[in-house]
Amino acid sequence: MSDLYSIQVTSETFETDVLKKSQETPVLVDFYAEWCGPCKSLGPILERLADEYAGAFVLAKVDSDAEQMLVTSMGIRSLPTVVLFKDGQPADHFMGALPEGEIRAILDRHVERLEASPIERASELVELGQYDEAIALYQLITADDPENYDVYLDMAQALMKKGDLESAKAIVDRLPDAQKTDPRAKSILAGKAFQELLAGAPDRVSCESRVTANAADSEARYFLAVHLIVADDVESAIEHLLTVVRADRQYNEDAARLLLIKIFDRLGNEDARARTGRKKLAAILMV
Repeated sequence: MSDLYSIQVTSETFETDVLKKSQETPVLVDFYAEWCGPCKSLGPILERLADEYAGAFVLAKVDSDAEQMLVTSMGIRSLPTVVLFKDGQPADHFMGALPEGEIRAILDRHVERLEASPIERASELVELGQYDEAIALYQLITADDPENYDVYLDMAQALMKKGDLESAKAIVDRLPDAQKTDPRAKSILAGKAFQELLAGAPDRVSCESRVTANAADSEARYFLAVHLIVADDVESAIEHLLTVVRADRQYNEDAARLLLIKIFDRLGNEDARARTGRKKLAAILMV
């Protein structure tokens, strides 16, 4: 379920996340249960539509087993039941796993699609992990506006997140010097430097598998952190390295702490991630 357009709702959050939210944006509430076969076939359809409509409505999921009082108060008698709220009130509903076309027709009666700009749409695609689609859209934008250096930087970041750091760096290298001081450009150039640490290291999938199998595998966690830095997921990388420092300070001659210092230095003192990371590291070292 995409965190962009879908939320999990409980009886405590229903008033805020559904009733109040629907006064601004339609909210489609899916009452489901894990044991319900039709729910399992309907859920992915609703999630796909939520992504397609890109914020024109919010998909709210209610676990009926966990929220029985809410289900009773709403008069839900069978699962799945889907209720569309608008202006704080139920505006439409259906029961059972309807075909996608019928659900789309219901939505279109009540939901006004938002027209996102190409740049906004490309950004949404990056958030969804659809990097190839985002990069293709960025290429179309720059073809029409070849001096839009901001979009080139966004495209380079998408390439880096995809794992194509060489192409990302090639874009940055071609930019005017003024754009190379942008934080996005610095992040890509730093990622290229960190990539050298991965020479001969296990790949990301192997590191993730090893950490899952053995949380105390310091080598796998260290190199997973490096992979994450290269992919621009700096916050996760910092947390993994802090875990190594906390549990195995002497791993590879204090390599995790030294790498953290290098990350903080590259981020700069004004970066909130660096400030938070330094405080956490200091707290660990004081123990």
